[in-house]
Amino acid sequence: MNFKLKTSKETMTIFADLGNSIHLQPFILAKIAIALSINNNECLNEYDFSTDNDGLELNRQTITGEYDELFKALIISKNNKRLNDDDYFPKYIKAHLDRGAKLLFAEYRYNPNNFYKNIMNLDNLI
Repeated sequence: MNFKLKTSKETMTIFADLGNSIHLQPFILAKIAIALSINNNECLNEYDFSTDNDGLELNRQTITGEYDELFKALIISKNNKRLNDDDYFPKYIKAHLDRGAKLLFAEYRYNPNNFYKNIMNLDNLI
């Protein structure tokens, strides 16, 4: 069982930029990014399963914490297929994390002054 993953270099850069701008740590940004990716209407494709592992090293406990089973259930529901633990972490978590980081950064660029308000109200826009 794997307990660590490395993000893509792009995700590392996004988290550094966002961290400097909005003062959130990577473990918080990771949870938000995964949630945004799961909430996205598009299914993951082969491109999302990047082999770029040149970014941040994150621990499973740091990313999902006490909500690990919830994240797993949401990902299983979203992908409509059974996942063993090795596929769930790091494969699917990393894919959602890397895709979600791009979505998170797009939300920030869209309106940095109301970033928190926009993130809190994303469900109302869908």
